[in-house]
Amino acid sequence: MRVLDIQEGYARKFARQAGVPGLELHAAGHCAHLGALSPGCYGCFAPAATWGVRLGDDVGLPNVCNMDCPHCFREHEVRAAYHVPDGWELPQKTQDQILQHFLRFNRLESLFVLYNFSGVSEPLFYVPVIARFMNYFRNVIEKDILKVRGWAKLYTNGTRLDRDMALRLRDLGLDEVRVNPSASGFSREVYRNIETAAACLPVVTVEVPSWPPYRKSLFEMLPLLAGLGVRHLDICQVEIFSLAGLERIRRILPDAEVYQGHWMMLDDGGLVEELMQAVAAQARPFSVIDCNAFVKQVNDNECMKQCFYEMCNTKAFEQLCSLESLRRAAGWPRGSR
Repeated sequence: MRVLDIQEGYARKFARQAGVPGLELHAAGHCAHLGALSPGCYGCFAPAATWGVRLGDDVGLPNVCNMDCPHCFREHEVRAAYHVPDGWELPQKTQDQILQHFLRFNRLESLFVLYNFSGVSEPLFYVPVIARFMNYFRNVIEKDILKVRGWAKLYTNGTRLDRDMALRLRDLGLDEVRVNPSASGFSREVYRNIETAAACLPVVTVEVPSWPPYRKSLFEMLPLLAGLGVRHLDICQVEIFSLAGLERIRRILPDAEVYQGHWMMLDDGGLVEELMQAVAAQARPFSVIDCNAFVKQVNDNECMKQCFYEMCNTKAFEQLCSLESLRRAAGWPRGSR
């Protein structure tokens, strides 16, 4: 494995981006994409009232997943199934923390609200937990505090996303499900589940890592997504968070090259740009965003988001994420800058 100077790593990335026809850049260049984005992407680049739940350790439960991806962020328990203990309730302390968090945002003129369910786990093992949070968000935070409807998105590997599950998520008020078919080896079952979910839920996004060993499967995926009802494709640069993760990747890709972005990032050799070129050439009916190190730099930096909001063309970015139509559909009373 080789560590690149950041000058070389960044220069490679920018040169590859220049070769993608029709590539759009927003948020001072941090957002590189083709086509209109999901509202779920807005909070990564602009100020938003966001509450993220890492299902598992955030709620005092074990991190359990039925898959063990080689590039996973952290170690976790691998089991075929997991059941939340009967009678689990949202702790009063957590309710108080959420309440105080959103009270800070209530004075903003322009407010986008985002609820994010993820984890070093398979989130669909934790549906009773999701239900308690969604009830509190919809019936307390929105009705009593914010007076606007938030956008709720959930990440999953898709193995449990059958019709019954998709309908349950819809009834709980989920707006977007992001599915990673690579976790199951791009299984037919998960592709069927994606199509089923797209017929039940407002938005289905496919979110996959730019992992070089998946190269062949990623290109084979593109024509399939067009017929499944997928509206957005999010291709994520692989992040290395821990020494254990570093060793794991080094064993699989001994010649890998990495550089420091937000975290230590894997250089994919231009895979994401080649995928975007293929989408552009084939005029696929879904958007693509390159969720790379530069996205991560903004996502955790409220100061940068505020600068972009005040100094960049935020109105254009809001239109890009369909926020105006979302506001009208939800009856949001607040305007935007």
